[in-house]
Amino acid sequence: MDKKSNINGVIYDTIEEYTINKFIAVGGESIVFKGEKKSVGRTYALKFRDMDRWSEFFNYELKTLSRLEQCSTSKLAGVIPIIPGQLLQDLYRMIPEHKKQQCINLTSPYAHYFCIVEDYIPGCDLNEYCNGDESKGIQGHTPMMNAPYEEVVNFQRKLLQWTLQFCEIMSHVTEEHRFLHLDIKPENIMITTETESITVIDFGKSMEIKNRNTGVSLNQEFGDNIGVYGTNGFAAPECCDSVEMRNQLVLESTGTVDIRSDIFSFGATLWDCINPQPNLHIKPTQDGYFRRDLFNTPKGYIPELEELIIKCTEKDPDKRFQTYDELKKAALHAEAKLLERDKPRKTLLAFSIIAGLLAVLLLFSMIINVRRHSLTFEIARNNFNIMEQDYTEHSLTDYKDAAIALVQANPEDSGSYQAVLRVAYKDGTSVTKNELEEVLFKCLEYTEDPAIKQMYVDTVMQHVKRKDDTVDAKTLAESISIRSSLSDIDCDGMRLAKAINDYRKDPVGSYSTLKSFKNRTQYKDAVEYLDRMLMGDSNLRKQIADATGVAPEDLDNNRS
Repeated sequence: MDKKSNINGVIYDTIEEYTINKFIAVGGESIVFKGEKKSVGRTYALKFRDMDRWSEFFNYELKTLSRLEQCSTSKLAGVIPIIPGQLLQDLYRMIPEHKKQQCINLTSPYAHYFCIVEDYIPGCDLNEYCNGDESKGIQGHTPMMNAPYEEVVNFQRKLLQWTLQFCEIMSHVTEEHRFLHLDIKPENIMITTETESITVIDFGKSMEIKNRNTGVSLNQEFGDNIGVYGTNGFAAPECCDSVEMRNQLVLESTGTVDIRSDIFSFGATLWDCINPQPNLHIKPTQDGYFRRDLFNTPKGYIPELEELIIKCTEKDPDKRFQTYDELKKAALHAEAKLLERDKPRKTLLAFSIIAGLLAVLLLFSMIINVRRHSLTFEIARNNFNIMEQDYTEHSLTDYKDAAIALVQANPEDSGSYQAVLRVAYKDGTSVTKNELEEVLFKCLEYTEDPAIKQMYVDTVMQHVKRKDDTVDAKTLAESISIRSSLSDIDCDGMRLAKAINDYRKDPVGSYSTLKSFKNRTQYKDAVEYLDRMLMGDSNLRKQIADATGVAPEDLDNNRS
């Protein structure tokens, strides 16, 4: 293939388009590197797989990824079908010594690989977050046995928040798009650096179901004695399809997987996060594989979390949570109990002593800060002005540091935020999603002023720019509409962002917004994107026509 092409919505690219920067990880199916696409200057995850898996990817995983584009899951950006042998040798040299043995096939003269290009998620996987990775400079977060109570509470709070996010993601995956993941484990859950929210990745073992109440027979799909479908230690017992393993675990030979299989794996994942030790493997006895309690953990974990994990990992699927809504309710209950238990119980005497000390300190700090504040702000503003004069698209780090220092120095000065926006859109260019997350939205964390937030949202949506045949409207709209810090903002930009983000869930509402923005030239590209998504989909057109009483062919004439 001499040049990239777009077939059935999949971009077929060439490896020459990319500069590969860093080895990321090696798993059961892929060797993953970080790379930048030269033409757009954007970072991607490049997953190299043996060509023997091409049919499996093309017939199964590709269909899954395209269907799950709207969920917080892996986002397919393209496919590179041909990888030169010399490049495979170069990639092997980039791999750390302790990982080379796992990637030895790259050195074979008969090696044939293809590459899956996915959006790069800045952060680390859940296993690295919990246990750390010294080679990557990642510090572990799982509390050890002697950990302070507050550390355990904070970590526990994160686990419950991730549980709620996981339920939201998998509700879309399973209940709306009818897919089971079937390989949930810490390595397949990414934690983003900026927000510490989760993204579910690697749908290579996913399977489609007719509806959320049905399952899939592994025997019918793959035949008898497949061993373990998923990952040993996290796979539900019904995924263990060999006779020997079933005898060891005293299991019925059903081999039928459903939504409860993924719930089991997530419970095992939570247990693994709390217990920093090698993953459990199937042993000659069933002890330890089911009903995983928190017996060997530091003090501070609440019984409600333990009950949640135990119910997820019941041997009998009928005893587990039956839906993600049930699991979500249990997580919310545990979160409420954690908050109730962790309320500070200060005595009046202690409060009085602290208040007195604070009063004395406040008196001194007010005298000092009045003088220091003015000087700090002047220095920050001067540094920002110097940075602005020399700013180019390659100065993002300097821009971020100067912008944050400026708004920190005086968080309520609207002129500072206007200056940050002015540089972001200098020369009429549009900022990327990374720049938004790294700079603009980071600056908004220092203010509660709704007028400043509205100004930011309106400005971002007005600067959506068309790039070739695509626009960054979808990414920008999602970044704006899902942020809790902006949930109370009501402005033109927010309404348009929500309409773009929700056009599949609420096409009629999005169409109403489209009509009201038809002649708003300052939002031209964003409006054109929404128009194309709604009017280009015959099913959505029909839904809108049925709701509005307008013939589908006449909808274009009524958007005014």
